[in-house]
This record gives sequence, C-alpha cells and structure tokens, in this order.
Amino acid sequence: MVIETKDLMTAALSSTALLLSVVTFAINYRQGRRSAILTRKSVLVFEYDGDSGWTLRNVGAGPALNVVVAQKRVGGEWFNPVRVPPLSKDGKFVLKWLNPVNTTGLGATYSDTEQLPYTSTCGNDLSMTFDGTLFGSWPESVLGKHWKQPLYEERDP
Repeated sequence: MVIETKDLMTAALSSTALLLSVVTFAINYRQGRRSAILTRKSVLVFEYDGDSGWTLRNVGAGPALNVVVAQKRVGGEWFNPVRVPPLSKDGKFVLKWLNPVNTTGLGATYSDTEQLPYTSTCGNDLSMTFDGTLFGSWPESVLGKHWKQPLYEERDP
C-alpha cells in the first residue's frame, strides 16, 4: 500500500488542528477559572491611622470569611490569634486591641465564599497576600474574641 504525500499532509494538518484546539481549550478553561476566582476573591490589607490605630480593610472583590488576625515577632512564631467578624467587599474593621503596635508583624488568614484559604501579612510597611494558609491553625479555645481581647502591651525583646 502506497501512502500518498497528499494523505500525509492531510493527516499532519488534521493532527495540528486538533492539538491547537486542545491547547486553546486548556488556556481558555484556565483563564475562565481564574476570572471566576478573581470575581469572588477577598484581599485583606492592614492600614495604620494615627487616630484609630490598625485597621483591616478588604480591598478585594468578595467577602472575607473566617478571619483570624495574629501577630509575629521578628524571627519568631505567630501569636495572639484573634477572630474578627467577616469583612464585606470594601469593609473595614478597627483592630482596637493592637494599640499603635510597631514591634510585631501582622497577619490574617481568611477564606472566600468557596472556602478557599488566603493569607495577608504586613511587616515593615511591606504588605503581601498569598493563596493558602501560611500560619495557624489554632484550636477555637485559643482564639481571642475581638470584643474582649485585652490591649496588647509591647515588650522589650
């Protein structure tokens, strides 16, 4: 049986078209999934105001749920975890128990409406956000309650 050049060209062209279709589908699927996440993703940032102190603000597109704020000493572990209320899109919450603390870093773990976890950190005026949980999780009995959390007193290292 003799395979003609024309048949080989047709087969190569068909295979190339199929491969291109699969790659295009994969790229579109990934971009669509990413767009869906971005429409509901919350992004928490720490802001400092000389009058009210530290505030946690949601600058993302969706609500932040199951929010826990903690502190971290340089080179140390995360400590003083406190649960705060959910933050709506553009919502903010004053972290009254922190006073004007500037000797520790701050972090928050939270989730979106699909229960995907995220982490935001702030230290030396550098704010960062991450997918996943970078610290915690603490048992519920260890978490402070924002409405009765004692004021944090800075200590000398």
